[in-house]
Amino acid sequence: MSDQQGEADSHVNRRKKTPISGVFRNASKWDYFSINQVEKKVLGTMKNRIVFAAILLPLALLTFLVERKLVKLPHFEYFSNKCDQKKVETELQKNINEVFQKIDSIIPKIRFSHIDHTTSAQRSIATIKNPRNVYCVGDTLIVQVDSFDFLGNRKTFGGDFLLARIYSPEINAGASGRVEDFGNGTYHIHFKLFWAGAVNVSILLIHPSEGVSALWRARNKGYGYIAYTGYFSFQGKEAKTKCGFNLSKTEELCEYSDPKEEEYFYCIKPANMPCGSLASLASNYVDSHSYLSDLEKPLFTRSNILVQIPNSFEKLFVSSCGSISQQPQQKCRAGMEYQFPGGYFYQNMWYHLSCNISRYRGKENINKCLQGRIVYLIGDSTIRQWMNYITSNSNSLKPFDLHGSNWAKTLLSVDTEHNIKIEWRKHANPFITLVFHTFKEEFTIPHQIDQIGGDSYTVIAFTIGAHFRSYPIEPFIRRVINIRRAIEKLLLRSPDTKVIIKTENSSGVTKKVEEMFSDFHGYIHYLIINDIFKDLKVSFVDAWDMTNAFASNNMHPPVEVISNEIDLFLNYVC
Repeated sequence: MSDQQGEADSHVNRRKKTPISGVFRNASKWDYFSINQVEKKVLGTMKNRIVFAAILLPLALLTFLVERKLVKLPHFEYFSNKCDQKKVETELQKNINEVFQKIDSIIPKIRFSHIDHTTSAQRSIATIKNPRNVYCVGDTLIVQVDSFDFLGNRKTFGGDFLLARIYSPEINAGASGRVEDFGNGTYHIHFKLFWAGAVNVSILLIHPSEGVSALWRARNKGYGYIAYTGYFSFQGKEAKTKCGFNLSKTEELCEYSDPKEEEYFYCIKPANMPCGSLASLASNYVDSHSYLSDLEKPLFTRSNILVQIPNSFEKLFVSSCGSISQQPQQKCRAGMEYQFPGGYFYQNMWYHLSCNISRYRGKENINKCLQGRIVYLIGDSTIRQWMNYITSNSNSLKPFDLHGSNWAKTLLSVDTEHNIKIEWRKHANPFITLVFHTFKEEFTIPHQIDQIGGDSYTVIAFTIGAHFRSYPIEPFIRRVINIRRAIEKLLLRSPDTKVIIKTENSSGVTKKVEEMFSDFHGYIHYLIINDIFKDLKVSFVDAWDMTNAFASNNMHPPVEVISNEIDLFLNYVC
């Protein structure tokens, strides 16, 4: 804003007036003017005209050249999120900062001088804290982990990233363990013994605390792990340019942003092509890029990831002790209190600790449950697995071809006999695909929810996380808060709409650089999702718990896991 100046007092420069009659009384006489004064006035006038001409002629020449497109003026744009001036912190940004600080406070901040001083899984040991002669179904088993470094020195601080489970492969049973970190190198893993028989205990060191600290610091340094390319098409011309969330302003940029959600994305503007001609977008991994130091990189070699901590005990034998297993009688519903672990596998069936799960394994059962429903599945390929499972296990849902040439295209199936519509859409950028996919039809989850009226027949299920692992945590927090806001508005206008959140899968060791896609990033997403939605009337399919209990070790779990996720999903729907 320009400064407003108050009105100044008006001053009139008074000079001695020359009598008009005195000037023209006699033309040969200069009674009141000297020759020098006249010369000065004439010379001053000529000088002013020369200066004016010197300025005007170059401007006229530049205008001519620009109009003839012989010269191109530099282009400057102002982007509100890149302004060098101090920004006003919005309410959304305040909420983002609060969540960030909460997560940041639990992440260890550790520096080390040699890998030998980091946590070693082989040197650490797991012992039973509360040993018993007889273990009964329903008992709680506590396993203590004492961590040591590669030199055998006891660790004096916590922060190691551990995943734990009990399992019995003979009966296809498994359950997650809850990790308690005392901050001094000692951990307690709490297991509920859900079934009788021989039970194995597995505690994996995914990353030492030093690795956790390095991953957190590296992740929040920038956007260099993924490279975007935009494809432009205009009047028979084509161009590909660099795109991203944080591009240099030294080149002319096209902005594709949502100020309401405070999300910003850019592409370098192709020469002589409008920004609106961006047709599709592709992304790729920059495997050579790393924010880790040479000292930190060895922490993420295959031999130092997902390593079993040795037990000081053999497998346990659990007896029923005369108890009769009783399943909860209440129906699965929205707003149920969250707990971890939330259930267990037994004979490849998932049993929820808080509600009774009906099974939807037959085609007729799925059709009956979904009759009259409109189902929106939004997210990544892991919830696309739901779409594939439902459509392949229904005898009347037919795919409607919306065209498209790659896996990320929108999917739609309809059943006119039972009045069922089910649709899958991707959750919009960041969405990593190695092939070009349509950009104009992309909408974020909050935007998609805002366009849904909702009613008792409407079902919305979404997942988000895997495609955000290679970016700073702030964009993920922003998106999740915006999703919550959209759901709050949806439930105000239509409280009967069913909203189901599928949490992120654990995935084991990925083929790509662990720095980018570590399960540690997924676990942080898991904590954020549960914190932001904990008091909202929504339902959860806890895929993190289920995939860990099953030990699927794959970003895309097998059908045994998917079928149980669908069982729980349909229990919330019906």
